[in-house]
Amino acid sequence: MAVYITLWKYTRDGLVDIKHTPERFEAVKGIYKKNGGKLLEAYSLIGGFDVMTIGELPDEKALTATVLQICSNGRVTGQTMAALPMADFLDITQKV
Repeated sequence: MAVYITLWKYTRDGLVDIKHTPERFEAVKGIYKKNGGKLLEAYSLIGGFDVMTIGELPDEKALTATVLQICSNGRVTGQTMAALPMADFLDITQKV
């Protein structure tokens, strides 16, 4: 499965409603699962973004569905990057 890292930023509504973050986090895990994936890790951040998640999803369609479902409640916005395991990257560099 493909690995994706998403950087999340709370919206104004997300900050006003911050006390419901534990329930929303459980919902996020369910959204990953519903779309055929798994949330592997999550971190709270200090800086330009508020949360980082690392998750596995089958493909870009599942990723798109996951991010849109999470963002559709208006509490966060996200920026996602595909992540390649270092062993795979090192294999690629040997073929360049």
